[in-house]
Amino acid sequence: MYKKWYVVELDKQKLLVSIGKYLLRFFVLTLIFVYGFAQITEYSNLKPIVSDLTAKLLSESQDMGGANPQLLEGITQQCQNTDKIVIPVGSESITIDCKEVQAKRGSALPQYLSDAISNVVLKDYYKDYGCSPVGCLTSLAVSRDPTKLPFLISAQMNQFLKMLIPYLVIGLVLSLFILIYFIRETFSVFKEVGMTLLSAGVPFVLLLLLKYRELLLVSTGILSGKEDFLLSANELLSGPVNHVTDLYLYMYGIVFIIGAVLAITGYVVLRQRAKAAGTAGVK
Repeated sequence: MYKKWYVVELDKQKLLVSIGKYLLRFFVLTLIFVYGFAQITEYSNLKPIVSDLTAKLLSESQDMGGANPQLLEGITQQCQNTDKIVIPVGSESITIDCKEVQAKRGSALPQYLSDAISNVVLKDYYKDYGCSPVGCLTSLAVSRDPTKLPFLISAQMNQFLKMLIPYLVIGLVLSLFILIYFIRETFSVFKEVGMTLLSAGVPFVLLLLLKYRELLLVSTGILSGKEDFLLSANELLSGPVNHVTDLYLYMYGIVFIIGAVLAITGYVVLRQRAKAAGTAGVK
């Protein structure tokens, strides 16, 4: 009877430990995403990102596969006969001052146009969308309401993300408490928590490969460095966009390193204990 009860309790403990590990992984990944996106959707950070991306799409480089030189040339020619050009973009419109176009040359023209586009994109940043954050997201996901799309990069969304962070931290702490309470043995906790954090930190490895793609691919001779897709990637991932990847690289890196230290420490100590117990048993 006791043996049966012990087996049931052991199975229950394993189940609760598995739930704790799942929750820990979930809260770590969600916290990283939410914190990072909250930083990105700050207006002071978002404006240069949007401006930089549109400038790259409007640049004369064909590598990006975006708007080509004919677009810029067409705008330049139209401005010879008018004071301004109005370009409709969905329900909005971009007004281009032809005096500015004529004054800008070379790389300055794409930058001017990108600033004009980013101003339109971020025009409704402080708009009240008339729904709760959950309601807006539900409307966007379920009803696929395109008018709610700008909500994703709005001040309302930014505040919602910041509000979530304390709750995610509490969830993370509670999941750690579950693991500590049901595992109990210190170095077993180290091992289980470490392995869970390692799995949550896998994006760190992927982002590291992305950041040092040239060093890994070109220096090893896998690529020459002149491939169109590599040049396009280098162009796209430079500037403010690079700050975004660096932010996530840093956060995932912390999780990965902490996980590695805990997992290795727990594994080594438990292995040494097992060897010591085996040696004592032989004696």
